[in-house]
Amino acid sequence: MRHRAALPISLRLVSKRGKTIRGVGWSVAAGAGAYVAGSYAAAVALGDALISPVGLAPGRDDRALFLGTLLRDAGVAEEFEHPGDPRDPVPLVCTFASPGSPGQRPTILFLHGKGGNATEWLPDARRALEAGYNVLCPDLRGHGRSGGRFITFGLLERQDLNHAVEAARRRFGIDSDRLGVHACSYGGSPALQFCAGNRAVQALWLESPFGDAPAMARHYLHLKSGLPSWALGLTTRWALARADTRVRRLIGLRREEGLAAVDPISAAEKVRCPVALVYGKRDELTLPAFLGRLEEALPRTTTVWEVASAGHCHHDDQPLSVETEEYERRWREFFGWRLA
Repeated sequence: MRHRAALPISLRLVSKRGKTIRGVGWSVAAGAGAYVAGSYAAAVALGDALISPVGLAPGRDDRALFLGTLLRDAGVAEEFEHPGDPRDPVPLVCTFASPGSPGQRPTILFLHGKGGNATEWLPDARRALEAGYNVLCPDLRGHGRSGGRFITFGLLERQDLNHAVEAARRRFGIDSDRLGVHACSYGGSPALQFCAGNRAVQALWLESPFGDAPAMARHYLHLKSGLPSWALGLTTRWALARADTRVRRLIGLRREEGLAAVDPISAAEKVRCPVALVYGKRDELTLPAFLGRLEEALPRTTTVWEVASAGHCHHDDQPLSVETEEYERRWREFFGWRLA
């Protein structure tokens, strides 16, 4: 009877180690494949959320209270329609109010966040009217009473806002070369695009904005899906690409004309008016870290106010709510000096 020669112990150990390594390799490959497949599936499911006008929570729209209060406070208050960017010419709605003699006063535009609408600006609009300014509160495309299937972070909204200002000039006689802008959250993206190189804008109050768009997108998808942020790297990249492709296809744009063309940092570098950058240190929606290079890209004269105990604008812990007197003082002085 023949017997196989026994392998030396060292060779048997090498053989077992090789099988173990191959097993680990297959497991890693399978895990990586599952991660990629899962990331793609999540990107398909979540990509549209980035350009949806629907926010993380249902927005409030008390239109009757908003218009009724402005009518009591102002000599002129009216909701009107105007056309949108001709690349997607949906009808848009805007609210105008003035203490009277609109052509002799500066006008402040108030730009709301994702999922919001013009009516959330009631306290700020009343403050502006009391201080003697005209007020222009658009329902940004896809929001409130405005048409639109998606948002574009300023790609289309820039021209939408130009149309709103021109419509207000024709309808109410405002001076379209004396403008201020107050933007909250997502509204900061259209605001930066609108203000970039725009000499008519003489003051920009930028509250709870973001400069690092990929990081903001990743965090938003985390909040939307409940998936851990660390697992959403590929998902975010593919979701951004999917959103860009969808927008370009819907309105017929070339690759270089899509959402990548509305980088907030590039726009901030073209802003020439004085800026107040305001954010809450406890903001859990647009984290202060998402400012990225925004502060250094804005004009050197930019005033930065980090409110230590505040969160996100138009939330219960917004800077206006936790530092009311200081907020009111800074706001009035900022616009009063720049728009006098």
